[in-house]
This record gives sequence, C-alpha cells and structure tokens, in this order.
Amino acid sequence: MRKTLLVFGVSFILACILAVPAFAASDFTIFGAAQHQGQLTLQGTFLNQASATQTITSNLNPQTFGVFGIRYGHGKVIGGEHTFAYAPNFIESDSRALFYHSNLRVQAPFPVIKPYGTAGLGWIFTAPKSQTVTTPTAQVVGSIGDIGNKFAINYGGGVKILPSGPVGVQFDIRGYTLPSVSFNLPVAGQPVKTSNQSLNFFQAGFGIVFRFGAE
Repeated sequence: MRKTLLVFGVSFILACILAVPAFAASDFTIFGAAQHQGQLTLQGTFLNQASATQTITSNLNPQTFGVFGIRYGHGKVIGGEHTFAYAPNFIESDSRALFYHSNLRVQAPFPVIKPYGTAGLGWIFTAPKSQTVTTPTAQVVGSIGDIGNKFAINYGGGVKILPSGPVGVQFDIRGYTLPSVSFNLPVAGQPVKTSNQSLNFFQAGFGIVFRFGAE
C-alpha cells in the first residue's frame, strides 16, 4: 500500500511540474500560517520490569503552532502549485517539520478577487530539537512530535485579492491527512511506539502574492 501511494505521489508531482507551460500565468507567494491538531488518543504496548506486556494510553492535546513558507503557482484556471514550508514547532514544542507538496489548483478567472480550490500530495519531514526531552516525570529519548518522514495528503481553498499591479494578498484554509503515523510515548525513561493511526490537522494562512507571466 505504501509503495502504491509513493508511486502515485511521485507520478502526480512530476505531472504537475512537467505540465507548466513557459507562458502560463504564474504567481509566487510568501506566507505564514497557524496549524492546529485536535486532541489525540495515543496507545502503545511495552514490557514492564516483570517482563509482562502492558498497554499505555495517553491523551495529547497539541497546541496551535506557526508555519511559514513559499509557494509557486501556475495556470489561469486549471494549474498547479508547489509549496515548501517550515514549522519550528510541530505537534509539540520539542520537534520541528519541513513540508513539501505539489497540488492541482482550480481558480476562478476573475480580474481582482480569485477564489480557488486545491488538493495534492507531498511529504512531511520531522526531527526532534534534542535527543533528550524533559517531561514532568523524567528525561526520555525522543520526541512525541518526531514522527519520521511521512506521506501527506492536503486539500483546501482560499481567495486571492489582486488589485491592479503585480502584488496582492491571499487567505486560505487547508487540511492535512497523514494516513499512518505512530508517536513516541515516554515510559520509564524510554520512548514507546504507539499503534499507527491517521493524523489530521488544519492550517489557516495569510500570504503576500507576486504575480507574473501572461494573464
């Protein structure tokens, strides 16, 4: 299943990139956004000192964290967009993440206000800020937000406001789904991997748009 998703994702990204005509209407966006993940129920199993298997369940209520990045878009009505973004805090403050995704974009060909919808595929690369994380009870190796490198689906929409001239603004809301994610739970000074589950979060952003190319 993962190999099929990977092949499909790579094929989709290459199709988006190769479909860019040199004369297409294009735009470049610098954006900042807030990401929010709802409450998570995490469950994993581990061996205790008596060598018996035990199950641990933890409720995690992540904070809302910021992300910033750049985005290149092309096409007047049907086109694509390609995004690089960085979150200095991801899920929790002890991990960070780098985002890349390529999307199909469909937008209304209005001269000033352009609503649009978008969906696509990509990857999220996460890393801990430190190999040792201090919790209320102990110091443990690893980080809850360090989930490795994960395939991601994203979807959403927004609006661009482009008055006369090359510069405008953009507002959008996007959802992200990571189909199979396991977390590190601190147990007796060591991380315990939880069962795989889907991770869903949304992102609300604002950007400055620079447009160029033929309209």
